[in-house]
Amino acid sequence: MKQLPPMPKPCPWWKRVDVFLLLLAGGVVLLALMLFRCGEMTGGITRLSSPVAEALREHVSGGKLSRREVSEMPKSGLPVRFLMLNTENYFVAGERQRSRYVNQPKPEEEKEAVAEVISSAKPDIVGLMEIGGPLALDDLRQRLSDRGLHYPFARVLLRSGEDRALALLSAFPVAVDESQSDYGLFGQQKRRMLRGILDVTLRMGDGRLFCFLGVHLKSRLGGEEAAASLRQREAQTLALYIRQKMEQLPHLPMVVFGDWNDNPRDASVRMLEQGVSATASLRRLHPEDSRGEEWTLYYRRENTYNTFDHIFLNGPMKKRLRGGIPCGIVDISSARKASDHRAIWCELR
Repeated sequence: MKQLPPMPKPCPWWKRVDVFLLLLAGGVVLLALMLFRCGEMTGGITRLSSPVAEALREHVSGGKLSRREVSEMPKSGLPVRFLMLNTENYFVAGERQRSRYVNQPKPEEEKEAVAEVISSAKPDIVGLMEIGGPLALDDLRQRLSDRGLHYPFARVLLRSGEDRALALLSAFPVAVDESQSDYGLFGQQKRRMLRGILDVTLRMGDGRLFCFLGVHLKSRLGGEEAAASLRQREAQTLALYIRQKMEQLPHLPMVVFGDWNDNPRDASVRMLEQGVSATASLRRLHPEDSRGEEWTLYYRRENTYNTFDHIFLNGPMKKRLRGGIPCGIVDISSARKASDHRAIWCELR
């Protein structure tokens, strides 16, 4: 019989092409999963992941806006209504705690009142303070959807150690999201903006681009002198941030909104009106309710009426609204049940 040739020695596993290809494919899959997770939460900006949000996938451009893109956008268009509201501790069950405090869910009737207040003004864009997080924002969005208002695009800004978040709901897609969850205070090495800076630019259907900056400055709880000093520092930090942004995109229309915890004559508000340069000064709107009153917060403990909630417009936005700026305060009957703050709105072009 003819003797068979000896069996070849097995090839080491690290030299086998099939093993190499299998490991390569696994690495690609793992990298894709890591990139996906990074996209889901970057810099504290969370995209909603509930069934409602998954059914409404938003498109977000990867790059930044160019000066040419901003300068060549349409100069006018249909009015766009913006509304802002401090929802007063809009917490829901199941939300992840970010501080050591235990937060109770907002009562059902108060959550319904918040939705009623917002829906009564029929805004296209909604800026929010004191929203509990992604679950709370999605809870509110569902209630608004039940009332015929649909916001397929949303952002919520979370900061470690702070349960009260900033958020934006929009009928228009997000062009650029540059929100800052951990932004340092001017002149301070370790301290940060307490609730960050919400910085989202939206693209209207006709190509217009509107930038929305949202903040919630230090509350008046605790030592008032120290709290007032911190609010001034936060306002100065925001003013410098606005100047830098306008130096990069001088023609970008901008809306700055939030709960300042200060009245119009206080230093933190005047800081934004004056700006840190002539080109970065802002115009504060003067919305009124049906009785011609401008207060946005009734402070029960001291029985005082305050105007703590403000909307500012930058120069390019003011130029677009030379014919007047429609604005107002929502003062329907359910407003007091919804929050200790009142919602204010304005129309943009």
